[in-house]
Amino acid sequence: MSLSDSRPARSLTALPARWRTAALLMPLVVLDGLVFLVPMGYLFRLSFTERTSGGAFVEGSWSLAGYEYVAETPLVHEIFAFTVGYAVLVTALAVGVAVVYAYAIWRATGWPRTFLLAGAVCSLFTTIVVKLFAVVLVFSPRGVLNDFLTGAGLLAEPLLVVDNLAGAVLAQLYIVVPYAILAVYAVLSTLDDRLVEAARDLGADGMDVFREVVLPHARPGVAVAAIVSFTWSIGAYPAPLLVGSGSEQTTAILVSQLLLAEFDWPAAAALAVVTVGVVLVTLLAGLWGLDDGGELLG
Repeated sequence: MSLSDSRPARSLTALPARWRTAALLMPLVVLDGLVFLVPMGYLFRLSFTERTSGGAFVEGSWSLAGYEYVAETPLVHEIFAFTVGYAVLVTALAVGVAVVYAYAIWRATGWPRTFLLAGAVCSLFTTIVVKLFAVVLVFSPRGVLNDFLTGAGLLAEPLLVVDNLAGAVLAQLYIVVPYAILAVYAVLSTLDDRLVEAARDLGADGMDVFREVVLPHARPGVAVAAIVSFTWSIGAYPAPLLVGSGSEQTTAILVSQLLLAEFDWPAAAALAVVTVGVVLVTLLAGLWGLDDGGELLG
């Protein structure tokens, strides 16, 4: 390597540490700006345009009509309330499943641990639509599960698990649970086994160890799992649309209808901005809890 080739590297290492960090982060900042900030800025600007029946929106206009539609339409309030409740329900179930599954991975050894971990990771390689059609094939009235239960005489009638709220929740769990599992397990994998042994030596049983040692250590992972699950679920679109019934309408479905069917872009953009605002508030609350010693859960 020539002397001229080594000069850029030397000049970079000669920079102060904070400037080297800034230089390394700059490509990521530019990428985030192009793929997130610019589209969000356009969406935010679009939410302040004038609504019109003659097109999608009035170019160059400024108006609060979109936000007035969100604030004054009872249907929007009902759908938004359902979406938040739906997201909270899915988040609670996802975190519960994730904690139990991640704890099982952490306690297992050898091939059982590999099998359990592979079950969570491999599901991430499947597209969402394929996952949802798998839910329909397994849980539909003529699906694999109902055929087995009715054929074995355990049920007289098939379980109605799809085309309703249960199906929408189950389908969304298929989407978010793998992420929640990995978030919790990533933290549990750092737990020192000697802490568990010490708790057992002091007379703690299995449930006491889980409650007093394992769960407090896993709080940051539980917080991340909750944030990820809630963020995915409050913007749920394919799960309630494909596996739920027409009653399980979320804000994402309503935004799609406003955009594609009614061509009311200002109202759709305003509703999207409000939804993103709720997500950001939740994210900031979670980050604040993590920053406070990871004591989000008490």
